[in-house]
Amino acid sequence: MTEPIPDTEGVKIGNRDPEAYRRRLEAKLEPNAIRATLGFAGLYQMTHEMIKVAVLDEVHEFYWRGIERGTTVYDESRYADDVLAKAPKDRFRASLLWLVEGDAITLDEADRLDDIYAHRHELSHELIKYIVDPDFEPDVELLTDALAILRAIRRFWTSVEKDIGSFEEFGDVDLDEVTPLSLAVLQMCIDAYLAGLPASE
Repeated sequence: MTEPIPDTEGVKIGNRDPEAYRRRLEAKLEPNAIRATLGFAGLYQMTHEMIKVAVLDEVHEFYWRGIERGTTVYDESRYADDVLAKAPKDRFRASLLWLVEGDAITLDEADRLDDIYAHRHELSHELIKYIVDPDFEPDVELLTDALAILRAIRRFWTSVEKDIGSFEEFGDVDLDEVTPLSLAVLQMCIDAYLAGLPASE
């Protein structure tokens, strides 16, 4: 009968082949594997923060009225009616629904951000679990979805800029060919992360 391996730092190991588990643990704790996990967590955090800015800050800034007496002024009444009323207790959700209404993203994509946020929370507050426990791996699919949603929202804001004439001097601009600086920097980070991954055998 296989004896259970004792728990370490609250990580449940259970009954399994001790040698197989040991090999998985040793691979998990290889420096390259740890660097990859840390790099992924950093990329995930960056992506999530960019989504927050594109959703919370930029929806509010859409209602910018100007500067009065050195202070930035927004049409808070319209913002409350158009945005906050969609989810009075959750400004992020309300802003997402506003973006859905504007065809920036779909409702499914807005809902997917709940899972994306939950994983961000785990990677922030339980990162050690993803470093030391072979049974926990960062979710690549969630990062892929987060990047797609971020690009969709950024494309929407680029279309808003085009509509107000920001690109007039460049002629008829193809929105799919415009890359915001924030996305360009994020792509550089993704490329650096992928370049640092160990080559597959």
